[in-house]
Amino acid sequence: MKPIRKDVTINDYNKRAVAFAENLDFTELFEYVQKFLGVECTFLQPKIYSKRRQVSIAFKSGDITTQTGLLSAVLNRCHIYSFTGGVDADKKTGELQYWVLVNIRYEHKSGSKNSLGVLRAWYCNGEWGFLEVGS
Repeated sequence: MKPIRKDVTINDYNKRAVAFAENLDFTELFEYVQKFLGVECTFLQPKIYSKRRQVSIAFKSGDITTQTGLLSAVLNRCHIYSFTGGVDADKKTGELQYWVLVNIRYEHKSGSKNSLGVLRAWYCNGEWGFLEVGS
């Protein structure tokens, strides 16, 4: 699944980063996340946006509350999502790369919300890399 532009104005500064982001395939990342967390879910279309001159890509899964075991008794909603990340150029080579922190966001039945970081992922040199939080 490739991302689509949402809130991006293309200019000389970010033109290359936006083109890179539009061609990034998230299939391998989404499959890895599901296998690592032991869930099955559908991810919504990733969206490219820019903030403070940084090109970023946001994604979110469908609700996985029913797959949270005993926590499903106290949760209203639970999603996998991109907490932060962006497209950057390698300082030595100038090659573009993408990095993202993957979190689980949950909402208690009481209404309070929180999140938990579970994975760091990056795409560079044509390959995805993953680091499980706590490893």
